[in-house]
Amino acid sequence: METPSYLNKPPQKKSSIPFGSKAGSPELVFVSHVIHPCHFYIRKYSQINDATVLEKMVNQFCNKSLHLEPSDILELGATVFVSSIENGMWCRGIITELIPTEKENIRKYCSPTKLSVCEVALIQIFMVDFGNSEVLIVTGIGDNHVRSEHIAEQRVVLNDLCLALRKSEPYIEGLLKDIQPLAQPCSLKDIVPQNSNEAWGEEAKVEFLKMVNNKAVLMKVFGEEDGVLIVDLQKPPTNKISSDMPVSLRDALVFMELARFRSNSPGSHCEKNTILHYHPPILPKEMMDASVMVCHINSPSDFYLQLVGSLDFLFLLKRIEDFYKSEDGENLEILCPVQDQACVAKFEDGVWYRAKVIGLPGHREVEVKYVDFGNTAKITLKEMRKIKDEFLNPPEKAIKCKLAYIEPCKGTLQWSKKAKEKFEEKTQDKFMTCSVIKILEDNVLLVELFDSLGAPGMTPTSINDLLVKEGLASHEVGYTIKDNSKKYTEVWDPSPEEIISKEVNSLNSVSAKSLPNENLQSLYDKELPVHICNVISPEKIYVQWLLTENLLNSLEEQMVAAYENSKWEPIKWENDMHCAVKIPDNNLWRRGQIIRMVTDTLVEVLLYDVGVELVVNVNCLRELQENLKTMGRLSLECSLVDIRPTGGSDKWTATACDCLSLYLTGAVATIILQENNMTWPLPVKIFCKDEKGERVDVSKYLIRKGLALRERRINKLDNSHSLSKKPLEILLKQEDSEVTKNIKINFDSDKKASDIISEHKVSEFKEKIIEPRTPGCYKPPVIPNMKVFEAVVSCIGDDGTVFVVPKLSEFELIKMMNEIQSNLKCLGLLEPYFWKKGEACAVRGSDTMWYRGKVIEVVGGTIRVQYLDHGLTEKIPQCHLYPILLYPDTPQFCIPCQLYRTIPVGGIWQPDAIELLQELLSKREVEIHVMELPVNPWEKLSVHLYFDGMSLSYFMAHHKYCTFEHSEEILKEKPTDYSKKYEEERWEIRFEELLLSETETPILPPYLPSPLPPPGELYAVQVKHVVSPNEVYICLDSVEKCNLCNQHSDTDGSGVSWESESESLSEALQRLNTNVETLLPLTDFRTEMPCLAEYDDGLWYRAKIVSIKEFNPVAILVQFVDYGSTEKLTINRLRQIPLHLMQYPAQAIKVLLAGFKPPLKDLGKTRIPYCPKWSMEALWAMIDCLQGKQLYASSMAQEPEQIVTLYEDEQYPVHMSLVEMGLAEQDE
Repeated sequence: METPSYLNKPPQKKSSIPFGSKAGSPELVFVSHVIHPCHFYIRKYSQINDATVLEKMVNQFCNKSLHLEPSDILELGATVFVSSIENGMWCRGIITELIPTEKENIRKYCSPTKLSVCEVALIQIFMVDFGNSEVLIVTGIGDNHVRSEHIAEQRVVLNDLCLALRKSEPYIEGLLKDIQPLAQPCSLKDIVPQNSNEAWGEEAKVEFLKMVNNKAVLMKVFGEEDGVLIVDLQKPPTNKISSDMPVSLRDALVFMELARFRSNSPGSHCEKNTILHYHPPILPKEMMDASVMVCHINSPSDFYLQLVGSLDFLFLLKRIEDFYKSEDGENLEILCPVQDQACVAKFEDGVWYRAKVIGLPGHREVEVKYVDFGNTAKITLKEMRKIKDEFLNPPEKAIKCKLAYIEPCKGTLQWSKKAKEKFEEKTQDKFMTCSVIKILEDNVLLVELFDSLGAPGMTPTSINDLLVKEGLASHEVGYTIKDNSKKYTEVWDPSPEEIISKEVNSLNSVSAKSLPNENLQSLYDKELPVHICNVISPEKIYVQWLLTENLLNSLEEQMVAAYENSKWEPIKWENDMHCAVKIPDNNLWRRGQIIRMVTDTLVEVLLYDVGVELVVNVNCLRELQENLKTMGRLSLECSLVDIRPTGGSDKWTATACDCLSLYLTGAVATIILQENNMTWPLPVKIFCKDEKGERVDVSKYLIRKGLALRERRINKLDNSHSLSKKPLEILLKQEDSEVTKNIKINFDSDKKASDIISEHKVSEFKEKIIEPRTPGCYKPPVIPNMKVFEAVVSCIGDDGTVFVVPKLSEFELIKMMNEIQSNLKCLGLLEPYFWKKGEACAVRGSDTMWYRGKVIEVVGGTIRVQYLDHGLTEKIPQCHLYPILLYPDTPQFCIPCQLYRTIPVGGIWQPDAIELLQELLSKREVEIHVMELPVNPWEKLSVHLYFDGMSLSYFMAHHKYCTFEHSEEILKEKPTDYSKKYEEERWEIRFEELLLSETETPILPPYLPSPLPPPGELYAVQVKHVVSPNEVYICLDSVEKCNLCNQHSDTDGSGVSWESESESLSEALQRLNTNVETLLPLTDFRTEMPCLAEYDDGLWYRAKIVSIKEFNPVAILVQFVDYGSTEKLTINRLRQIPLHLMQYPAQAIKVLLAGFKPPLKDLGKTRIPYCPKWSMEALWAMIDCLQGKQLYASSMAQEPEQIVTLYEDEQYPVHMSLVEMGLAEQDE
């Protein structure tokens, strides 16, 4: 039976523009069902609450109402409720087709609009809130009635229709009358199938769903036709870069050649501000010279160059390559490129570079331009990725240029092939000097290029003039040829470069390991241009003077002429011998010096003209001719000053060496010699220019990147103990004034130290200079100037040290702590930093407060630190430390103490004794009797300690934890000056207050547990808390949560009935937090007691009591039931929970993760204290795997414990990352 015409589509809300939106006004929506790109259904994002209420009410009605009877009548166009397989819930629907059984079809020859349930063979229902249709077929009866149009719909075969349908009733219709159908039919604007003779293909639907499924998208409405919205779906501006949603869904389908625009000139309706753009390149100023490298050439009138000397640019290239070749870059595919869009594209060498889209030729190809080099290429979608913000911010590197004053030869409009080849030969990938004549429109530079960096004594060659001289170009009309004739001669003082040239030619002894002082003395503290030829480490860098390029070329020609046809002769080679070396890779000959004999046939040599060390076969060595020894070495060995290796080692890390080599090798830089007495290697500072043209100190750059530490240069103390002037003056001021006046200080290095001052005092002073202060720059604690003082015990150390804070200092400590919290709110992210033992720092404690601290020990990824003002020592992650001095002039507040003449059993305090001391003394007020001051102010103070009038030494001895070194009796009674506060207090015990209503806590049921979907289903989850790698607390995502929660009845097992509430848990808590003052304090602290607890952010959340942790003061361990985390709180941070908050199930679900187990060979690593079968490294790795990712779970078992498998992207088990790193093993 066919559907009547009025039911071909469901009734629509009568409105010229639905949703109350104006045409063109964007709105967030979900796509609920797709038939094809011009027929799909959406639901408003703003109607999520209406949908939740609707689902709850429909589920309640259908669960409580009676099944249909076989005699009940079904009518076309009638509203029914159906158990939807596709949507997984009871849904509102409209009957759109009824097909009777065979006998009924014969009896009722006219097309009926009403049938009883027992007469129906097939029924089709349209889901008005989702947009899909479902066909219900009666087993054995309706199979023959399935037609082709039913194939596309969800089909369900049933034995009894009565179980899957519910008839609507007046009272439920009254409840739902204000909730209009949520599904709105839509069509993409102005697109048709790629082939107009065919219908929409399945691929178009699949790609459509791939881009919009399970995500909120921006819908732009253009109008309405017959109740159907004409729209485009777009990427929301707040979406993360990793989202698959394109800027425009229409443009994406057209680009993928699955659709075409109805008109010839569609234009993109994308908002311009959604397209990412790079910053333009930083240009040199007009009439200025700059060091450049030509990176791409189309012609002399169209080429690109880069400003040289940028360290950050090379670092950027490396970070881009590292990120996009890893798995992180796989999720950044671009589905629909847009003209001028910034992206990252793979070049033919397989490396990823920054690019932008300059053309869309079709066939799923994209034309891109590599913005840092200037060249273009056609690539496929698989070879391009979305660009991260951190890679988008640096400006473009390639600057478009045109040669000034010249044009193609007269009579031609285009540059000849010879002209292009000559220009490439002279400039491609070479360091040049660029003189900027003018900056044209679109940031194109009009330039003159020179083949040299302008070193003195060398006349730079203009590439512009060279092309004209060789007949490959001609001067522009009106150009005046330069007159280079000298009209007068000036005499100048020699420049540093000329001095260098003279010295290079005068250095005849190539075997010299050090230079005479007079050779480079005149260059001290002057800026000298060099070319970095090789970098081995920060203390071994080889440089060449810029002017030695011609000398090196000349030397190479001589070497080739001398050795090209030479034959190998056996020579007994020894260390330090000079030789000619044939480079196997490029058949070049270089001068070298033998470092060592590796084997009988292999030799390690230094090519001292280029600063390269390599191992070659003896067949590649020849004896160096005498005439080739006359020229001095063309490279100098240098070392960076003022820095030292990180990590407490005296050797540079491979990371520091590789990073420096990557950035400096081949660069043009400036060096400044730092010491007047020439040592080897030369101590220097090296400066480069970054892409902004600013000078960068390479030493400071390494420090900023965490690859080096600053080292202060001090005048070294030689064997004669001669000292610099300033330290001696400081020392002498401390001596007797008479002696100070009569001593004359002589700094002549020939005189002995005894002529200056006594050897004993100088040595003593030398030790004072060299030995640093142990705990960084903080001052030792100040011991009160009194025999007896009151204090609070802040901590008991692992070795039994008692740390106390004098009561007199408590106010100052609190004041300092408050100032620290207010001043350290915006420290920012810390770049990689290498900590050193004893270093001062700021520590972020587990209570999220900042403390002064010092590093005790560096252990892998964690640091053992001591809280300076409290004495506590613990291991914490590096991310909770910051290298900063806090109040360096304020002494340490806590005083380390030891019991006077008290010897613990076994020489050290045993663990059970430590536990007793911690339980007995922590946070307790005590009385301290100072017995003996320490020699070193950082050492322990020897004391008698009294708590409540009892001697701690006597107490510990009585319990057999220690003995007395002397027979001197330790007072067990209160001392004579004992304070009256220790007198026995009189307590009046009354019970009347316990009967007051304020102290009564209502009896509450436990929290309802949140159910998980049955085994076999895949559902989205969030991980709220990690206990160990295989034990976590998860929370269902909103959709699953709504579906499952609505399956519960309104009465829980305890008999407490909840009223139907549309208010969500988050809304209820938000409302409650505005009226916290009205909540009663908690007075019942039994285990599992529901309550409200204040978190560190100052807000109140649902919790339950785990245990009572401390009694003085009282501290309660609670668990936040919606997150899974636990925290120890004082009772003033606990409140009674209102009854209506108990209706919501606990959101956090404790689960065990399946599929993996701890590895057998993992015993050497630091363990998790409360779960020693797992390592801390495995815990951190698991947190990295879970953080910030969309996760899915599948239940494996639900009794006796919830066991699930976690997946990333619905298919990749999360634990496989741990297995691949060797931190876990697969558990079948």
